Amino acid sequence: MTPNRANKTFAPYEYTTTSVTILKFKNGAVGKCAAVVDCLQPYYFHTHLVGSEGSLLDNKFHSTKLSTNKHAWSNLAMKLLDSGDVSDHPYQTQFEAFFNALDKCKEMPLTSFADAARSHEIILQPIAPQKLERPVKISSL
Repeated sequence: MTPNRANKTFAPYEYTTTSVTILKFKNGAVGKCAAVVDCLQPYYFHTHLVGSEGSLLDNKFHSTKLSTNKHAWSNLAMKLLDSGDVSDHPYQTQFEAFFNALDKCKEMPLTSFADAARSHEIILQPIAPQKLERPVKISSL
């Protein structure tokens, strides 16, 4: 999808600044990744994970396994990452893990460079020059 960029602030971008990628996995699970760059709003680090046994929405959760109130969200006691000041984000820990792995000539814990590159390839592929708007098998990329 190529948005109508009415605001001249976003005119210099050389790529589609709004995209949605929907993934269907072999086991039938479905995932969605949306990216919106061309918006004017205060910083907001949004997290929304949904599943068949519960959901997480920013600092709220619901879980059938934990028998939470089915009519209301339960709250997590946590600091939200909505300041725009990255000092309260997990980046420091991520970079330390990355550089520690490099120093030891090992893959980064919980992910590898190959996994990260493949994830980016899959997510960014639909905004490639051909701008496919049809289902694509990952094996064909």
